[in-house]
Amino acid sequence: MKWLSKILIVFLFCQYLTAQEFITERNYENKIGSGIVVVEVWAEFNKANEVSWIDDLKDCKSYRIDIQEASSLNIKTIPTVIVYSSGEEYNRFKANIMLELDATKKELQNVINDIILSKFE
Repeated sequence: MKWLSKILIVFLFCQYLTAQEFITERNYENKIGSGIVVVEVWAEFNKANEVSWIDDLKDCKSYRIDIQEASSLNIKTIPTVIVYSSGEEYNRFKANIMLELDATKKELQNVINDIILSKFE
């Protein structure tokens, strides 16, 4: 029984390390203020279509905000993913009619890479 509890603790710790951080309207501006930031606007009722690979994107920070906390973002569909560069909105990807993100991981990574490359021009 001891080994089972140890396995459970390790599993929960790993989940904590890989979980996408939730932010709120209160700390939103602070979180997106520097660097490249990707924010998924999300809702519990559409959990089946959450963007599970956001944490796999390279060279950016990623966060999730509940639609109820995102009233100032003018969100029409969920999920919506917003890419910020130094606090400024750079690109926005919206859900399709099936409430699935209408963008791929590769497309989002290309936007992030474009932001990085633009700093060298």
